[in-house]
Amino acid sequence: MTNTRWNRRGGALACALLLATGCGLVDAPGEPRVVAHRVGAGNYPENSRSAVSAALHEGYPAIEVDVVLTKDRIPILSHDAWIDAELCTYTLVEGELEPRRLSEDSRLLIKDFTLEELWRDYRCGGLGDAATPGAFKVADRYFTFDELLSALKGHPDVVVQLDVKEHPDFTEPPEVFAEEILGRWNAAALPNRFFVTSIRGELLKAFQARQDVETLLIWPAFGADDNTTLVGLTKELQRTVGAQELIQLTRDAGADGIAVAYPVAARPAMEAVRKAGLKTAVWTANTEGQLAAYCRWPLDYLITDYVERAPCR
Repeated sequence: MTNTRWNRRGGALACALLLATGCGLVDAPGEPRVVAHRVGAGNYPENSRSAVSAALHEGYPAIEVDVVLTKDRIPILSHDAWIDAELCTYTLVEGELEPRRLSEDSRLLIKDFTLEELWRDYRCGGLGDAATPGAFKVADRYFTFDELLSALKGHPDVVVQLDVKEHPDFTEPPEVFAEEILGRWNAAALPNRFFVTSIRGELLKAFQARQDVETLLIWPAFGADDNTTLVGLTKELQRTVGAQELIQLTRDAGADGIAVAYPVAARPAMEAVRKAGLKTAVWTANTEGQLAAYCRWPLDYLITDYVERAPCR
């Protein structure tokens, strides 16, 4: 959902700091739809072909994918607006025993490459992710949005969360994302329900300007240069965020609801948001204890890397 992977490194500590305000340990009626974060990044490379195949085979009720645009305006699945040097390599060529790594400080923007160039020169998923050591390693080319739409045929009950990675410095503007993504979704004529999420209200409004579509604001928002999401969460922990602020943030963004990082999600505030007629989501809870607790919260969506651990799936 955001730029890094705090929930598998520092999330437990942050949760312990927030027991008094929520963090999923107080019962409340609810039956949220469980969403596979990055299509189930705990088990397969995030946003990958293998992850999509596994999620659909296992019958996950919902999947979340991150979407960016190439130079030729083709939507592909990628969490970041650049080629991730931790997850991707150059394509293995004849004579090499292993693929060449990208430099650690590289930030090759996806918008500067055509799909053909990305498919030819890069592979992602083969390195593994230190944040999810149990996940399979599968090196593959970028998975396109069109390929996702084709894969969804025959799975009409799967809800799709489109987390759009638009950024004024690194990507095309919101209107281009809305045009390309909605155009393809509508042309596919799938019966599946979908909703759009973003940290930016401008992006959500661009989608709503084209058609009636469910949108959720992602909160808190972190800058592209934040080295860990936990840094951003720590900033938010320094102040109390109440229900009225969450409601106002959602309405200012023109959104139908708000998705809140679980360490800063307080049950009373989320209940109040829902009573205000807005949708609610929590991300990204991963332990069995967290998921069991959040399954009893009055949420619309519960986002996790490990759908199989959630008793309410």
